[in-house]
Amino acid sequence: MNEMERWDSGVATLRREYKGLSPLRRDRADKLAAAIKACKEKIHLITEKLGAADICACCGGECCKKGKNHFRSIDLIIYLYDGKKLFDPIFESEICPYMVDDRCLMGPEFRPYNCITFICEKIESLLGEKEKDRFYAMEKELRSLYREMEGIFDIDLRCSLLSVFERQRSY
Repeated sequence: MNEMERWDSGVATLRREYKGLSPLRRDRADKLAAAIKACKEKIHLITEKLGAADICACCGGECCKKGKNHFRSIDLIIYLYDGKKLFDPIFESEICPYMVDDRCLMGPEFRPYNCITFICEKIESLLGEKEKDRFYAMEKELRSLYREMEGIFDIDLRCSLLSVFERQRSY
């Protein structure tokens, strides 16, 4: 099975899990999804004010070179909650299957945890102490929201979406 088939299988499996939640669990998952999106947007705004996009474009996405497994099951849950059409990854990409022409296929509020919380030393050095403290407090809040979301599902949402197929086969 190739990566795109694994991706499609993982998406289908998680769609079923999400739709199969009890109304109470679904309501809680939706509230957490909204909170996760808002937290990611706030984190992104901190680095956006520094011109991080230009810095990242200049380096050519060094931190993105191993991004294939960054998109986690929990990130798909955010898409399902939002009703947003899911992008098609490009697994033949040399850098990250979620990038085209040095641009991420996801808006900041949908990006994986690793992608939205990673800041290189160059960007971190541009943060003042107050902003650095705010950034890391937001990162801690996001981790907490992820843990809470994981408690709603009977599956491990921390794993890469590509590995959901392998887990499904073991049932």
